[in-house]
Amino acid sequence: MLTQKRNAANKIHSIHVLPNGPGFAGKIEAGGSSYEFAFAPKAAATANGKLVLTGDVKVTHQGGRERVASDVTATLLATQGSITGPPPMPRQFSESLKPPAPAPGGPGEMLPLTDSTGHFGSVAVMYMRLSPLDSRALGVPADLSAVQLNARLYAISQIERDLHWLYSALVEATQGEHKNEELAADYSNAINRILKP
Repeated sequence: MLTQKRNAANKIHSIHVLPNGPGFAGKIEAGGSSYEFAFAPKAAATANGKLVLTGDVKVTHQGGRERVASDVTATLLATQGSITGPPPMPRQFSESLKPPAPAPGGPGEMLPLTDSTGHFGSVAVMYMRLSPLDSRALGVPADLSAVQLNARLYAISQIERDLHWLYSALVEATQGEHKNEELAADYSNAINRILKP
């Protein structure tokens, strides 16, 4: 569950996480100890065409002691596409959220659509830059000032599948060949409804 590189100053560059309900969870290791790491988004927005999640980071030490950092942002840097299709569109979502299929040969269509691309595809991994974390406040003996969150969207619960579909749709609407700001706003709103406690 851990992907990290460390230099002589014990700087953690990246953390591998998996979905954990509406959030993400993984582990970090530093100073000979292992720590449970969780990022719990509370709000989603887009800035300059990029997904930005804002929420809390929780670090749990051996013995169960928890430290929390609030108002942490995770800004999407890049994505890796899945080799399989997206999860099904959640049944409770309005058909208005369904991505429009581009007309064959329409303007801007340079390559033929194939399986697992465009609106037939989904995001497998989101690479996100966390805002600087205060390692001392979190009780971690490592530099957490420039951490990349590598979130593999391996969904096993319904809420995780719903968010996987929405994150994939939002990325397509903001960064795909056929950008759609109105749909992107709808997807952000739908994500926020799920993230609200």
